[in-house]
Amino acid sequence: MSITAKARKLLRESQCIEESAEQSQGEGIPLLGRIAAGVPIEAIENAERISLSSEFGNTQDTFALAVVGSSMIGDGIFDGDYVVCKRAQSAENGKIVAAIVDEENATVKRFYKEADRVRLEPANPEFKPIYTRNCKIAGVVVGLMRKI
Repeated sequence: MSITAKARKLLRESQCIEESAEQSQGEGIPLLGRIAAGVPIEAIENAERISLSSEFGNTQDTFALAVVGSSMIGDGIFDGDYVVCKRAQSAENGKIVAAIVDEENATVKRFYKEADRVRLEPANPEFKPIYTRNCKIAGVVVGLMRKI
């Protein structure tokens, strides 16, 4: 049993249509334009897409962590949010980081290098800073995702 020339042509056309649809859907979700959070602006629709890689670059160096707890609410990071991080082994003072403390506990805090230790500073006065000499930076927070 063999495929006829007409069947081959239809098969090629359907594959082209599928490939075209996949390419138009692309990676991520549609970014339809801008919207004001103040005085309304003109609504202009465009046909871009937004994804982790389009916003944060190489996805091999980017990862997300689900936030549990309220120690960072002063920085707008809430329980249930996702912090988007770039892999890093060090951070500048004041940066929000994903840190591993004592080789087993993970936390998201502001990082400060002190004379002989690290201070991991919460953004909620109900929590105390973490002081440690055993801190490994897993990544620097570069973004935030939230469902509402």
